[in-house]
Amino acid sequence: MTAEVQPRTSKRGDLRLHFLVLRCQTGDERAFADLLDRFAERTLGYLVGLVGSEDAEDVNQEVWLAVYRGIRMLHNARSFRTWLFRTTRHHAIDFLRRRKREQRLLELAAVDAKVTVEAEEERDIMVEPELLDAALSELSPAHREVMLLRFRDEMSYTQIALVVGCPIGTVRTRLHHAKRKLYQLLR
Repeated sequence: MTAEVQPRTSKRGDLRLHFLVLRCQTGDERAFADLLDRFAERTLGYLVGLVGSEDAEDVNQEVWLAVYRGIRMLHNARSFRTWLFRTTRHHAIDFLRRRKREQRLLELAAVDAKVTVEAEEERDIMVEPELLDAALSELSPAHREVMLLRFRDEMSYTQIALVVGCPIGTVRTRLHHAKRKLYQLLR
């Protein structure tokens, strides 16, 4: 007795998917939920192979958010599967690039951690909170951001660099200029 091999999709299945995608394109939330139920595990499995099991769920959420936002721009509803997996692949590649960039920052931080911090950067100044808030509001957004991350949220230079997306040297420079400006404003 030989087993018949069933094709993965049938004409009827393709037609149902086509109409489901068309309904999504018109804003039908239930149709999108059906697509998500039908394909989320597949995209997750694909992502596990690309980015690893630890990060796959997070990337999968990004993928489905992109699908939700972009499905209306899909010109051919019949090419949904291809478009979905191409979108999934692009998000995986973006994630891997970000991870590689973060790894480079961490490596730079390990080298940079050996450098001693100037005494000026660690000096505490006692100021009334209202005066400090007013002075902080006078700083540029980039300088205010690093000051708040460093002193309010007590982040290391490495953590600030990862949050802001710039090298540690840039964080140090911004902090130096921000402190200088803050000192001038508080005098």
